[in-house]
Amino acid sequence: MVGLAESAESPLPATVVTAHLSACAAALADADLPVADLTEAVDHLVAGQRHISAALGTLAGRLSRGPVTEDRAALVEVLRAAAAASRHAADALAAGEQLFEIVADETHF
Repeated sequence: MVGLAESAESPLPATVVTAHLSACAAALADADLPVADLTEAVDHLVAGQRHISAALGTLAGRLSRGPVTEDRAALVEVLRAAAAASRHAADALAAGEQLFEIVADETHF
């Protein structure tokens, strides 16, 4: 079994975990999220983005320890770039935390 976390192995195969993540993200994209829940939802999204960044970084690290080929090196760079992008997305959302709270408090539907 392959765990996605750096420090603990998941009891589920990585393909099951990532399929579940994809299904949850699709459900969230289609959800009619109440504005009042925005702050809490964004907190979860920030944490999720940080975990995705860590998972991608871990995969890049594992691949970089293998035999060096041009394709492998390119894939490592793709994974590192995706990890950085996920980290930046988390940071951007976290930076707007106060704004999410203000809008959630002042918006009544």
